[in-house]
Amino acid sequence: MNLSTPTYAASDQGLDRRSVVTAAAWSVPVIAAAVAAPMAAASGTSTSCAVIPVGGFEVIGGTLSSNGSIGSSPETDGNFGTGWTPAKEPAGDSSTGYTQTDYAVAPAPASWWQGGGEVAEPGFLSLDDHNNTDGASQEPVTVALQFAVDVTAGTTYDFVLPIYTAAGYLGTQHLDVSITGAGVSLPGVVQGYVGDKSISVVPAAVEDYPVLGASQTPAVSFTPSSSGLVFFAYTFTLSYVSGGARQNADMLVQAPQLTSCV
Repeated sequence: MNLSTPTYAASDQGLDRRSVVTAAAWSVPVIAAAVAAPMAAASGTSTSCAVIPVGGFEVIGGTLSSNGSIGSSPETDGNFGTGWTPAKEPAGDSSTGYTQTDYAVAPAPASWWQGGGEVAEPGFLSLDDHNNTDGASQEPVTVALQFAVDVTAGTTYDFVLPIYTAAGYLGTQHLDVSITGAGVSLPGVVQGYVGDKSISVVPAAVEDYPVLGASQTPAVSFTPSSSGLVFFAYTFTLSYVSGGARQNADMLVQAPQLTSCV
């Protein structure tokens, strides 16, 4: 998957349903080397338990909207709530004049905007919407990203995948997590959705996903048959929303956490 760094930028103004936080600034990191630290923990050389993100994130099949009910894109109005968390420097994109905003990092300590999940470890926040205006395309918009970890053949690895959801009264957003690489193939280890199906045009490919709760930490275990990189691929699917506030529900995922890390 070719994951390119997005060019979106954002101001520090909150969105309608997310204005309860005081936003902090961030920008999307570009990580060229896809090697994570936690595998060194067994030898006592690392205290980091989180898998690192790789590259940027890719928006497929349409554009993100900072406010689905009016169809304004983050590039147009500067409101942007989708991307890596917690906050990262530099604070903004000088070419646009906007400051990119991470709605997950306030109030301190860093937490999910509606309360609940702490985001001290790296993660990703999917807070923007499909363009849900009348006449807009009803094809879904997907956001794809990856985390990567360096593994050793024959070693069993146990991870938890923290996932938080909010604004479930809005239109649906769906999540698939698949794991591949280094002799590992685990499609759809986590699948779920949050939101109101009655006001959403739910794509057939995700219509059977179970509903997600406000907070969950599904576990996954694998033993790679070869040494190398294993990729955790996260795909968020935003349905077209035809009713209500015409916005999509929200998700926050933390980076996969190695449970045996100390």
